[in-house]
Amino acid sequence: MCIRFFVSPSFPLYFAIIVYYNSSMRSGNECYESVNNMDNQLQIPRQLSENTIFEGLTLEEIQSILPCIALSVKSYGSEECVIDKGESVQNLYVVLDGELSICDETREGKRTTVANIEKNELFGESVLFSSSKLPHRVIAQKDAQVLYLSGDFFLNTCAKGECGYKLAHQKIVKNMLRLLSDRALLLGKKIAYLTASDLKTKIAMYLYELYDVNGSLSFHMPLNRDRLAEFFDVARPSLSRELVNLKNQGIIDFYRSNITILDIDALHRLAQGDSGEMGGES
Repeated sequence: MCIRFFVSPSFPLYFAIIVYYNSSMRSGNECYESVNNMDNQLQIPRQLSENTIFEGLTLEEIQSILPCIALSVKSYGSEECVIDKGESVQNLYVVLDGELSICDETREGKRTTVANIEKNELFGESVLFSSSKLPHRVIAQKDAQVLYLSGDFFLNTCAKGECGYKLAHQKIVKNMLRLLSDRALLLGKKIAYLTASDLKTKIAMYLYELYDVNGSLSFHMPLNRDRLAEFFDVARPSLSRELVNLKNQGIIDFYRSNITILDIDALHRLAQGDSGEMGGES
């Protein structure tokens, strides 16, 4: 592991940030490759402009407040642990590249995926201000880059003094509060999945929610069957069997992860727990 420091001049397009490079992913020469150019200085702000936390901020505002909130960027290899279960979370994290998974693992090594965190999504907000430690393990599904954001930023006006962008700070804190509220609502949906009576109902709830989100009867499932089986905590053959049952009964059609709902009313009844005469795995 090697560390690279970047000094922040007064010009706002530059920002102070420490970047950690994982030596297993990059050679020594690449580790010290110069990134002090305009393209690299704009890359992270441009990506963050599409993130929920920075919603409503101009590119100039994001560039200017990064010294106040950005701590570091760290690279992780596939299957590498980002944060271990039981650790204290003091920062907020944004996935700049790759994909992470929040998961539980039994003593026998069985892994259950709680959630997937894709590019430009963030995590850590649910325990950032909690006295509890992280209840799950966060691992890289594939090579990933993670931006560390200061948790203290949300408790203080500006840890680095007056930067002249007080309104931008307020927008970020407001976005954070809205995010926490939205996540609380999503937790209710997760509980509904966990308390569903059987696998058939869980699948119907999941597909109906995707239909609602996409506004279309045809859509692509973001989780493949292995991930979806982990999410439902069932064996993959049981999941595939239930999908085939729904297809044979004319409720859905599918090809790999592409789904077409043929009978939305029937699917909605299943999602409400009205299984009728249909059989399935629990």
